[in-house]
Amino acid sequence: MLYTIVQDANHYRSVIWDDAQITKLVGESDMELRIDMWNSPRTYKNVFSETLRVSFRALSKQAEKLTIPDICVFQGRLFLNKKAYAALEDIIKSDGEFLPISFESGDAYIFTPLRVAETVGGLDVQLSRKNEWGDLENLAFHEGKVEGWSLFRCEYDIFMSLHCQQKVKNAIEQAGLKGVFFTTELGNTFSNQFDGNIRDAN
Repeated sequence: MLYTIVQDANHYRSVIWDDAQITKLVGESDMELRIDMWNSPRTYKNVFSETLRVSFRALSKQAEKLTIPDICVFQGRLFLNKKAYAALEDIIKSDGEFLPISFESGDAYIFTPLRVAETVGGLDVQLSRKNEWGDLENLAFHEGKVEGWSLFRCEYDIFMSLHCQQKVKNAIEQAGLKGVFFTTELGNTFSNQFDGNIRDAN
């Protein structure tokens, strides 16, 4: 079974890039190198000359009540603290790239998934659809064509949602990682739309 991994924004803070640092390292003109703005699947190996910094600072009074997660999904990527990295490295390493980073609590990683469903004919174009405004209404995959991948994205929704196999969900749950939940309503990444009937909290 496939799941979309969703940020639990009701209980956990979100990643904030140090955009000043990124501007210093790669400038403003080449958008593809701006990892803080560019979410398409590409490698960032050897792009940055120093470890990137992120934070989970609270941007509002409400956010002050939220906690820093072990794992966070954003821009179709994953933030992984040391505990999350240890739990998932072996399972997902062939599906993308780990970028070492630092944050308030020490060292961590950003994982950029590089697998794209369309490259193997994995998007079910008959069942996937958007409305007249271009908003995603339904997302479906040919599961047999993506079964060899642990994590993947698709061009159809501009790489914004992140999908996983059962083994990824199991590993996150078994390690007790906090910060995300899972839904079988593929492509729906808005946490306030979910309730106990269709979400699996972590």
